[in-house]
Amino acid sequence: MPTQTAAPLPARDAADADEEARFRARMARVGSAPDRRPAQRRRSARRAPGEGGLRLGWKSWLAIDCAVVLLVVAGVVAWPPVQSCREQQHTTGFYAGDSVGKCIRRGVGARIAQADQRIKMLIRGSGH
Repeated sequence: MPTQTAAPLPARDAADADEEARFRARMARVGSAPDRRPAQRRRSARRAPGEGGLRLGWKSWLAIDCAVVLLVVAGVVAWPPVQSCREQQHTTGFYAGDSVGKCIRRGVGARIAQADQRIKMLIRGSGH
């Protein structure tokens, strides 16, 4: 019995070839060839030193996050006393022996004490 193999239709063959060409072009843009093994792709995905984004370990990122949080908290605590002391310096001035630095330290200390009292009240569940 002779076996007949059907020849692929020319339109279908052209469409497949076109789709294959688009796929290969897309993979070339992404940087991955379809015939590479996954291990080779992982190795080639690693960037050379100095190329691409900032690559740090989790401890470094934790330290950066903590520093950013501390800077924001310090700004929130220090900004209002600094502004009020500067305004007082320009409008009324200070008493003898007082200065902008002392005023700021006094204001920051008062804000920290107030925050401490509020945290204690939250922990105890007292106060509204």
